[in-house]
Amino acid sequence: MQVVFHHARREEAEHVLANVENLLGDDTVAVEDVAVVANADGVRTLTARSEHAIRVRTLREDDGVRFAACRNSLRSRDIEASALADGVETVPAGVGELARLQDDGYGYVKD
Repeated sequence: MQVVFHHARREEAEHVLANVENLLGDDTVAVEDVAVVANADGVRTLTARSEHAIRVRTLREDDGVRFAACRNSLRSRDIEASALADGVETVPAGVGELARLQDDGYGYVKD
């Protein structure tokens, strides 16, 4: 199973990260790939200075979760890509990445 989590609201960061961890810890689900696509204010969760940066790094390094931030959202918030946590990718448009992944067979979960 491949799953993409859509993270758009910074205040839901704890919730989306917990859901990712819960999915990965569920032995009844065969998880092949997990991605988190952040847009709108969710991109703030993926910055190196975020209170969630260590948790994001752990999920990325230990569990192979892919994190992507929307360039449009970064630009509209005056956040440079260099401010993102190590290993966080950027995509031109978060909604485009979500659509592409769903077209590739990923299940969609909204924060």
